[in-house]
Amino acid sequence: MKIIRYIGAVLLAAFAGQGCSLLDTTPDGRETLDQIFADHDKTAAYLNTCYSKLPTKGTSYYWVCNAPTALSDEGYLVSGTINDAIPAKMYTSGGTASSHPIRDYKTDAPVEDYYSVYMLQLRYCTTFLQYIDKAGVNSESERARWRAEAHVLRAYYMLEMLKWFGTFAYEPEGYPDDYDYSTLKKRSVWELAELIDGECTAAINTNELPWRIDNSSDAKRMTKALAWCIKSKAYLFAASPVHSEDYSADQKASHWRTAFQVNQQAVEALESNGYSLKTSVSNPRLYTGKAAAYKELFTSISLTSADDRETIYQATSRQNYIDHNYIGALNWPNNTTRAGVVPTQEMVDAYEVLNADGTVAEPLLNLSSPYTATKVPNYNQKALDLGYNPDDPYAAPRDPRMEACIIRNGDQVLWGGELRTVETFVGGENGVSDDTSENRFTRTGYYYRKYIAPDVDATDNKVDAAPWKFFRLAEIKLNLAEAAAEAGELGVAKAQVDAIRSRVGMPALPDNLSQAEMILRVRHERMVELCYEECRYFDVRRWAEAFSGSQLYQQYFKIPCENLTAMWITKNSDGTYTYERRTNTLRNASTQPRDVLLPIPETEANNLFSLTNKRWQNSGW
Repeated sequence: MKIIRYIGAVLLAAFAGQGCSLLDTTPDGRETLDQIFADHDKTAAYLNTCYSKLPTKGTSYYWVCNAPTALSDEGYLVSGTINDAIPAKMYTSGGTASSHPIRDYKTDAPVEDYYSVYMLQLRYCTTFLQYIDKAGVNSESERARWRAEAHVLRAYYMLEMLKWFGTFAYEPEGYPDDYDYSTLKKRSVWELAELIDGECTAAINTNELPWRIDNSSDAKRMTKALAWCIKSKAYLFAASPVHSEDYSADQKASHWRTAFQVNQQAVEALESNGYSLKTSVSNPRLYTGKAAAYKELFTSISLTSADDRETIYQATSRQNYIDHNYIGALNWPNNTTRAGVVPTQEMVDAYEVLNADGTVAEPLLNLSSPYTATKVPNYNQKALDLGYNPDDPYAAPRDPRMEACIIRNGDQVLWGGELRTVETFVGGENGVSDDTSENRFTRTGYYYRKYIAPDVDATDNKVDAAPWKFFRLAEIKLNLAEAAAEAGELGVAKAQVDAIRSRVGMPALPDNLSQAEMILRVRHERMVELCYEECRYFDVRRWAEAFSGSQLYQQYFKIPCENLTAMWITKNSDGTYTYERRTNTLRNASTQPRDVLLPIPETEANNLFSLTNKRWQNSGW
């Protein structure tokens, strides 16, 4: 019984029946659940508890930096940002099932790991749904909306568990007091996606749940639109290669077909209820160029989605510590700041090359094999024909989204009331450096621009940052594009990608792409459009057939994430520059097959094994 009670505090507490006294108390332990749910205000407070551990992302992340970006091939975290121990641990293979630097970074005592956080939240949501029908609330309309919100919240936490850990045990109705825990087993990822679907569908079918939030006081609350986003992402993950190795070819095809159908419904539902890509700007003086709307989307300080129709769900406060993701070396004159997460050459390589008039675009690299194992680029000859020159890499026109997201040598930023030219060459004011004792200089030759408003005069390096966007329509359209490509619906895939590219003036994808080519182009578009939005961390993992050590594992996970590439620029005496790619081995990231998923806490795995005589730990841990 002690074991069951311990597990109940972590995993089974989310689902156990109400007969066990351990579970009959409220989060603060001072009142019974019957007492809480007899009162309207206390019922509302319990729902707030269900909201209390929604994912925190961006520079407000549990690591106090944009960490998932720095754990993919998008970025490198300059050592010393906030806490030397964090990046040091992130970039080594020292994580174990008992102590893992990503899973266990302290969020809120006494719970200190994602697994426990999300399992505890599932418990609260389950309890709320068990009590809400008999709760003392002021109106039936309110009861219906709160019930729907709890369904979406439960789906949200399930999705986070699926993303980080893969499979886990789950029963939406809980386990009775006499349940035989020796029969407990994990749900497959596909089963979990179907259960998430059920939660979201229940919410979507509730008339009292709104489609969008247009006032700041309700900015955090769940909506029908968010429910569709969660459904979209759950099926995308469940159909992905990392979760499909045990399925037959027919089953894989069926899963992608379902993911396609659900994502098509999601996009149609969102667009028919007022959501659309942002294509215009409110401040044309400040935001100019082909990527003007894209740039403004990420630098607006509005805390609701009322000011744009693309944002579906975003944070209720602006990001903090953005000063650690900007040009640390530009903090003139005191030079005490930190560069934070800096873009990689891999990210710069992702932006396509354009011809002079912008009507033709080509990926810079061969998408089927962009790099050798030693990070030598496999250039796309068509991009070279358009004018890309490795000896002068910034001369040829590129996808406008690159300028919106990345600061390169020679770019200008507002500083001290004047435009200053960024110098990332060796010895420059903001020069690239491999001196690990110096945290204000880039390690890659680039600095972060996305989320930084163009009129920010960051003299003290404290940038007024916009709220983090958890979901926006462009991501859901790319989810649809990916599922459509995998399902053989190439016309649908092309249409979704073309709509996103059109927003920044990029040419449409070529006609008559094969299915394999379309899949590569969609994956490539996700890297570019969703850069620094913490999608890439999960994308490179779910695209890898990791546990078989396949070619996909090498291409999408090991080669991109093991090391990364920097651009070393030397200024010559005649004012010209010499460009040298360097592989940055300081990162030394762990890219074993096991690392595509986090381990569940070792104690939890051992306790579950003692109950079921089955191994519960994720593969490789």
